[in-house]
Amino acid sequence: MSKASKAHEASDSSPKQRRQTLSRETSDTSSDAESSVSHPEYGLLDLDEPMRCTFQDGEQVWVKLRESSEWVAGVVSGKGARTGATRDGEGVLYPVRYSKAKREYFSPQNGELKPDTPEVRELLAAGGWLQEA
Repeated sequence: MSKASKAHEASDSSPKQRRQTLSRETSDTSSDAESSVSHPEYGLLDLDEPMRCTFQDGEQVWVKLRESSEWVAGVVSGKGARTGATRDGEGVLYPVRYSKAKREYFSPQNGELKPDTPEVRELLAAGGWLQEA
């Protein structure tokens, strides 16, 4: 069994599985080379990929700022999720607090809102957005 398969199997029992990804899943028919590059929990290959998942108030997330295209840590703040236009048509926008007092709406369907998971952190580190402590 490949590392990606073991990680995918382990993530199935994770409490974070309350979120479901509808847009991308790891395929059982993918090659070993492809599965070693993909990210098992959501199947993300790139930070800008849109995804379909839900978020809860107080959940730690990563958001891509519109004005600078910088990725920053944030927290879903409030239950005021709303429906709006996204790259995929109609979608959900979540209120996120970041940089102490700033608050904006972001959508995972626009590729600008990601959960704080090891998979996403790996992509952030690969892109130079995470600094080693």
